[in-house]
Amino acid sequence: MASSKLLETRQLLDNLESEWKSFPSLFQELTAQEKADYLQKQGYSSFHDLLAHITAWWQEAINIVNSILDLDEMPRKEYDIDAFNADALLHFKNWKDEDLLIHFENLRQSLVTLVVELPQAGLHNPRINSWLDACLVEHYEEHKITE
Repeated sequence: MASSKLLETRQLLDNLESEWKSFPSLFQELTAQEKADYLQKQGYSSFHDLLAHITAWWQEAINIVNSILDLDEMPRKEYDIDAFNADALLHFKNWKDEDLLIHFENLRQSLVTLVVELPQAGLHNPRINSWLDACLVEHYEEHKITE
């Protein structure tokens, strides 16, 4: 998750407030065919599965950032992306769609709080910055809904 750019608080808040906040409603505004096409392009069979994927990565980022801030940094690990995503889908498989949407919004709000309260030194920590970049900015670009 190396990144050559250093994100600033405003960029992250704009991403969380302007882009991710409207993500579920933008999907709902699509026609049935547009939804099917989008999900096929994304490689997910349902919006539920896509949200499971997103929220799992958000939770991972929150855990890692908090561990760094608490000076009890979680060790770096190599991710098997396919296995991580499969585990996420399995974990959220039996959740109701409404509950997963609430979880998505709660995590989004937690990320807003984390970014607002993040000290400048924390934001300039390369590991913190790269996790926030990967899980918020780059992840949005990967999954954004364009009509």
